[in-house]
Amino acid sequence: MRLNPRYLVVFCVVAELRSLSRAAEVLHLSQPAVSKTLKALEDAVRQPLYERTPQGITLTEAGKALLPYACAVSRSLAQATRFIEEKRHRRIPSLEVGLAWSLIPRYQAPLLSWALAHQARAELNLKNGTTLELIEQVFQRDLDAALVLGGTDALPEPLLAQRLTSEEMVLVVAPSHPWASLGGVALGQLEGMTLLVPQRNSRLRLRLEQFLERHGIVPARLLECGSLYGVKAAAAAGLGVGLASRSFVGPELEAGLLRLLFIEDAGFSLGIHWVSYPESSVDFATRELMGSLWRALSTAQGLVKM
Repeated sequence: MRLNPRYLVVFCVVAELRSLSRAAEVLHLSQPAVSKTLKALEDAVRQPLYERTPQGITLTEAGKALLPYACAVSRSLAQATRFIEEKRHRRIPSLEVGLAWSLIPRYQAPLLSWALAHQARAELNLKNGTTLELIEQVFQRDLDAALVLGGTDALPEPLLAQRLTSEEMVLVVAPSHPWASLGGVALGQLEGMTLLVPQRNSRLRLRLEQFLERHGIVPARLLECGSLYGVKAAAAAGLGVGLASRSFVGPELEAGLLRLLFIEDAGFSLGIHWVSYPESSVDFATRELMGSLWRALSTAQGLVKM
């Protein structure tokens, strides 16, 4: 029997995404075409390979047994296609990566340094946004991956998150502020204060609001500054107590434009994660580049050795 390799590619993507409609989008096919392909594969195997459930596609025992072989074929075809395209057009692979606003001071330089070191064989395009915006863009495949702050508690399937390290949430004030020399404050001291916060979908703001609500603390006002850059500017102007990530305000602290206040209560940190699709649904060239970039970032954090 001669089996069409395309059947296995479609099966691999459907199994990975657990959705016929999402697989159809990724494969640029209609949903009926995906269903027809799976039916042809089941006819060839002579066994059901999947079942529909309210939670999505679930593989049968036969489907689970076939999946490793199907995904191996899918990867091989993707590698061969990429190789042929690059040789034909002499293209340099492009990697689209998102970087959360709050992580720019900490990670933009390492990312761009990696890009310079790999400029002969890869092109890196950076895009900034909030954690929630970047996760959605990875999910829609507008980005290959994203470096985000927090945000993995409601990660849409089948996206994966690898933890790189953590980032501390801090408060900042102008040098003239009465709290400028304190060094740290307890959460309860924010009662009745004006707090400078970023946009509503910021993970930093969401975490702070959760803590305030949990402990029954009511600030005088949450003054939305539009972004973390706005928070820094407003705090430096003496308009209130600003919420930021520790690394984001580093340059202003060194320049003496702001003073740092650590939040003395426990739990004021967020994980930094690398969010992407599973390897099996990413082409070989992109997977190799993302692996190289991940290792470079991990090495910069002292987490792994090259």
